[in-house]
Amino acid sequence: MSAVGYCARLKAIGVNLFRAARVKRALNALSAAPETLAAAVWSAIWAVKERFLRPWHWLSNIFKAATENMPYTATIAA
Repeated sequence: MSAVGYCARLKAIGVNLFRAARVKRALNALSAAPETLAAAVWSAIWAVKERFLRPWHWLSNIFKAATENMPYTATIAA
């Protein structure tokens, strides 16, 4: 009977260790949430910014002065 009690205590200790590890992981995940939220917001801002700036750069290349585009036209014609 003492061997059964010993095994039951070991099993209870193991279950408590697994529960403590699960709680620790959950608390770590919650504490890291503001950092990951900030990273997600910055990546969204960057993506939107790039979507607006890319066409702006294309338009600025189209409407450049002819003297600025002159070296490129010479190399294209050659």
